[in-house]
Amino acid sequence: MRRIRSVALNTFRETFRQKLLVLVVIYVGILLLSTFVLSPLSVGAARGKIITDIGLAAISIFGVLTAIVVGSSLVHKEIDKKAIYMVITRPVSRHEYILGKFSGIVLSLAVLMISMAAVMSLMIIIGRGNVTLAILTAAYLSILEVVVMSAVIIFFSTFTTPILTSFFSLCFFVTGSLSSDLREFANRYGGTAMRYMMQGFYYLLPNFKVFNLRHEAVHDLRFSYFDIWLTTLYAVVYCAVILYFAYLIFRRREFT
Repeated sequence: MRRIRSVALNTFRETFRQKLLVLVVIYVGILLLSTFVLSPLSVGAARGKIITDIGLAAISIFGVLTAIVVGSSLVHKEIDKKAIYMVITRPVSRHEYILGKFSGIVLSLAVLMISMAAVMSLMIIIGRGNVTLAILTAAYLSILEVVVMSAVIIFFSTFTTPILTSFFSLCFFVTGSLSSDLREFANRYGGTAMRYMMQGFYYLLPNFKVFNLRHEAVHDLRFSYFDIWLTTLYAVVYCAVILYFAYLIFRRREFT
């Protein structure tokens, strides 16, 4: 556990050297711009809904894109600079290295997204809106979504280059977000082969739709706490499985 923590903290420091706080500043700029441009077109509670809708969407998009940009080069950079020899020649096993890298990037992204959520909450309060439990839960699910994406990125980065890792991860995210729609489309209009293929995508890829609670948050609708627990369990199990496969691949890699 101590070795995993060391790798994670080192990854956390390395990630934040890439000026992630700049993204928070850009996020604040987007919220301010949307407030000034769109708020005059709305009245009363609608103003708070605009900030909530744009704020939550931006948290999710910034989180996923940052995970892809930052995470895709983490492992490859250490291999390229031969820094990985210093790690694996010490008493750090490869599964500890994978878990440490994953924990470090998740910690960095969680700090980034919590900062964005705090900024959004402050602006909702300034706009005389209410920061409801649904808004905070939606932000929490966005963090879970990025945690799953981080595991996917770590998996691809164990055997391919940063560019291909970014490409595969982005495809993974888009297809995972549309998997239920694609399955429905194939069931209605596709042939047998298409239906089986879409069924395979649906069950193999993470269903990123389950991490979207923006509609309930914006309109302050009721949601099921049981579904939130199930989604959390889904994220944990999916991360565990994909990190295990990442370890199996990384264990067989030779560093010469």
